[in-house]
Amino acid sequence: MEGIKLLTIGDIHYSTKPAEIPHRKAEYGLELLKRALKRSTWEEKPDVIVIPGDIINEISEGMEVLLLEVKKSLDATKIPVVCIPGNHDGNYEKFFNVMGETTGAHFIKNFIIYSFADAYGEGDTCTRKEDDIERFISTVKRHPDKKVIVLQHSPVYPSIESSYPYNLTNSEKVDKIYRENRVLLSISGHYHPGQKLTYKDGVYYLTVPVLCEDPFRYLMIEIKGAKITVIEQQLKNPLPLCDNHCHTQFAYCAEDITIEKVLKRAKLLGMGYVCFTEHADQLYLTPEEYSKALSFYQPDILLKNKKERKDRMNLFKEAVNRYKCASVRMGLEVVPDRYGGISLLPEDREGVDILVGAIHFFPPEILSASTSKREKWFMDMVETLMKNNVDVLAHPFRVFQRSGLKTPETLFQPVVDILKDYNVSAELNFHTNSPEYKFFEVCLLEGIKISLGTDTHNLCEAGEFYPHIKFLTELGVSQDMLDRVLYKLL
Repeated sequence: MEGIKLLTIGDIHYSTKPAEIPHRKAEYGLELLKRALKRSTWEEKPDVIVIPGDIINEISEGMEVLLLEVKKSLDATKIPVVCIPGNHDGNYEKFFNVMGETTGAHFIKNFIIYSFADAYGEGDTCTRKEDDIERFISTVKRHPDKKVIVLQHSPVYPSIESSYPYNLTNSEKVDKIYRENRVLLSISGHYHPGQKLTYKDGVYYLTVPVLCEDPFRYLMIEIKGAKITVIEQQLKNPLPLCDNHCHTQFAYCAEDITIEKVLKRAKLLGMGYVCFTEHADQLYLTPEEYSKALSFYQPDILLKNKKERKDRMNLFKEAVNRYKCASVRMGLEVVPDRYGGISLLPEDREGVDILVGAIHFFPPEILSASTSKREKWFMDMVETLMKNNVDVLAHPFRVFQRSGLKTPETLFQPVVDILKDYNVSAELNFHTNSPEYKFFEVCLLEGIKISLGTDTHNLCEAGEFYPHIKFLTELGVSQDMLDRVLYKLL
């Protein structure tokens, strides 16, 4: 039985500046959209993205620039998009010039998704035009084999009791047209709290909650036969989860992040604490020195650069210490060197809350060596990190994935054993990384704590724990178990 899956995102109200209504986070609108789109990549791919209006929050001359940013993000998904203008989207002609002619019939699988751009008058009163109704009826009659979904900004049903005109002024007539023309589902926006799926005289009605207000909700709708399933997601973390691995503007690989910007997202998304954990070797080395992995091959350069005041360690610490409190911690990500040390001078350990150990590359001579020699080198480096008292082993087997090698499952138990011996936690990390279920199954069986790390390099990664919780849930970890399973600072 062929069905359809719709990623449905309500009023975004994207703006370059904060909205006049404080709880409407218009300045985060584009980022919230990107986060919702990114999450869809961790699930079964939707057949279509549906946005029922109010994409932007401005009707100024600059609206085309904002719409272009939105369109670029939507186009990048390579998923069909059905969107319409709302009362905040300004000039319809400008809207359609950027977004394309989005009204009318969209044929996706065995469905017609028919979208309306209704006419708004004074005081935001909204009316469905007669010629739009006639075109809709004509289209549906020409395709009797198709199921029908309709999309509009202002709700048709149930009627919303308010001094503000949320409903279509001719909603009763529109409701009747829907009943008579095989409409299975009517999707609306505009009313920010949303309205749950409602059934009336053969038609299902749904009002999508707003994306740009706490807790930043959106919907995944799946239709199979006559059955409609609506799953509500929210971008805000339902629990105050803690991030032990978040980068800063001091990382050479950072994109648009700064400490201040990340902290705003941490507050917005309800995090427990964020630990700013920077690459220690990048703080000591120049970009050129770092690209040559000199902290591994020539570890004496760390002290040399420190003495010559070429390092940025103190600058990083000062930047984090400006915000240091129970919800802001400081960490360093260290790598092993060829002589049994790590990329950190002893005096620079002071004030560091978490030490995250990582293996980022195989030396050429090891990469080209036999499997047994390569795996022995890897285990030696893991033990080097343990002996240097790291708290967390970052993305434990990512170095194999990045080197184009198959992850050696035979090493899962030995790595867990060494983590247990040194009381070190294993990091669950999805930044350019696919964690191994079997490895984390062994960790959980052996009582190894799991450290959550976003490994944030861009703002859309900050505070994003959806894949982590999905992964743990699939491993059988319930919310009640998280306190026993997760590693976090007191």
